[in-house]
Amino acid sequence: MHVIPNKVDFYITNVCNLTCKDCNRFNNHKFTGWQNWADYEQDYKRWSQLVELTAITIMGGEPFLNPSLAAWVTGLNRIFGISVEILTNGTRLGQSCGVYDALLWTSRKTGMQNHIGVSLHNTNDYDMLHANIMNFLKGPVTVLPKSKNRWGSDWNYRDSNGVEANLYLKNEFTPSAIRTNVNGRYILHDSTPAISHNACAFAQWKSYHFIRGGLYKCGPAALLPEFDLQHTFEMSEEDCNILHSYKPLTTANFQSYSEEFFRNLDNPIAQCKFCPEGAPPKIIWPIRKGSS
Repeated sequence: MHVIPNKVDFYITNVCNLTCKDCNRFNNHKFTGWQNWADYEQDYKRWSQLVELTAITIMGGEPFLNPSLAAWVTGLNRIFGISVEILTNGTRLGQSCGVYDALLWTSRKTGMQNHIGVSLHNTNDYDMLHANIMNFLKGPVTVLPKSKNRWGSDWNYRDSNGVEANLYLKNEFTPSAIRTNVNGRYILHDSTPAISHNACAFAQWKSYHFIRGGLYKCGPAALLPEFDLQHTFEMSEEDCNILHSYKPLTTANFQSYSEEFFRNLDNPIAQCKFCPEGAPPKIIWPIRKGSS
C-alpha cells in the first residue's frame, strides 16, 4: 500500500459565493458543478485498499454549498480512519445539515478530531466570521491567538465538545492561471513549465487533489480542462490538446500507472505552461457574489 505523507485535498465543488480575484481554483468565475458523496463512495472505498492517507482536507469552492458535505466528512472518516478538516470561507457555517455532529468524530488511529479551517479573505469580514464561528460552536468557547495554539492559526476557537475552528488570515493571492484578453475571452499563460512549477504553491506545499475519484498532482491539472469545457479558452489546438492530456491516477489504472505517477508527482508537467511564472502576492478585497 502506498502511503501519501502529505495532506490530500478532496475538492468537492466548483461553486463559491465569494469573488476572490486570482482564486487558484477559479471559483471567482461562473464555474459550476459539485460532487455528491454517494456518487463517489465506492471509488474511495477502493482507494482505501490502495493508498494510506495521513491528512485530509475537504474544500472547494465553498464546501458548505455542497448539500452532501456532512456525508463527505463521515464517509471519509469511515473509509480512511483519520480526521478531516473542512476548509471554508466561513460565511455559511451552520447552513449545512449534520456538519456539526460530524465534527464530533475522533480518529482511533491518530487521536485527532475533525475540525474546521476558516480563511479570512477580506479583513472587513472579521467581525462577521467571528460571530459565525461563535454561533456555530456550542457551549463555552475558548479563543486562543496564534502564539498560544497548536495549529499556528491566527485565532483558534474550541468549544465544550472539543470542536475546533481555526481562523487564518488569507487575504493575499498570487496571480491565477486564468486571464482575459482585450476581447474579454478567457486565456492562459505561456510559461516555461520548469519556471512556473518552481514558483507554484501547489508544488511547494505538495498539494495533491482527489477530484471525482481521480488523484491529481494539483488543482489546476484537473480544473482547467473542466473550466475549458464550460467556458472555452482562446488557445491553439496544440495547447488545447496539452490542456486535456493530463492523466490522473485512478483505481482503474493504478496497477499499470501508479509507479510512474508517484515517481514523477513532484516534477513539472506539460500543463505547468498554463500557470504564471511567479509574481508577488497582492491583497484581495472579495465581496459576496450578487451583492453590490
